[in-house]
Amino acid sequence: MKTSPSYGVRSRQTAVNAGVRLTARTYGKARIGTFAEKAAGHITLDSDAERLVAHILSIDPRVRSFKQQPFTVDLVGQRLLSTREEVSDARKQRGGRRGESEYTPDFATVQIDGLQRAYEVKLQGYEGDNDYWTKVERAREIMDAYCYPLSTIVVPSDERHPIIANAQLLKPALARAQDYLTPDLIARVEHYSESGPVLQGALCIDLQISSGLIPLLLAIGVLQADLAHHHICAALELSAAHGDLSHLCLIEELLS
Repeated sequence: MKTSPSYGVRSRQTAVNAGVRLTARTYGKARIGTFAEKAAGHITLDSDAERLVAHILSIDPRVRSFKQQPFTVDLVGQRLLSTREEVSDARKQRGGRRGESEYTPDFATVQIDGLQRAYEVKLQGYEGDNDYWTKVERAREIMDAYCYPLSTIVVPSDERHPIIANAQLLKPALARAQDYLTPDLIARVEHYSESGPVLQGALCIDLQISSGLIPLLLAIGVLQADLAHHHICAALELSAAHGDLSHLCLIEELLS
């Protein structure tokens, strides 16, 4: 006998959730996930805005590793809670109160230099009310004391924004570059771009290479471009990067 599907139920405990708290209920909708090597594999997220930020952190050369929903800030006890057991115990001590008593950042990173950072992610137009930001400011003070400076990322609502479009090309390109870029191809591109900036369309025509290779060349620092303000397309101005990856540092462009 067929069993009827179960709707409106939280995903089973076998689902991947590496953070200190579970991602939001999906009520039968497809979960939002992505693979991020810097986050130790597949992660589940609360929104498309968070998935974009995961892509940006994946390609940022300054980020060694990151984690989604990494810890909860106990605003009453003024401490960071790193496990679900600690969160549960703190709630019991508060008589089950949550809401204004705790805050969970969306991401935390460990930088190449060993410093830590935390991020709050909002979609443009849905930044939250004054009460919410009052809570965030209380949490920020506690996190500063634990050497976790908190920054707010506002993701553009326009899906055509260059950072949104480019990050979605660059993240998979980083994983594929080693398989598709040969030393001979890299040498040809480097020689061609030595004389100065060139448009992507002209480079592809003159070297007879696919435009699909451009994100790969950008991802490993063969070429560089202003990826925060211009789309990867035929009109993009490219120049030799000589291994410099600073053009992949996009997070600052979205900080509020």
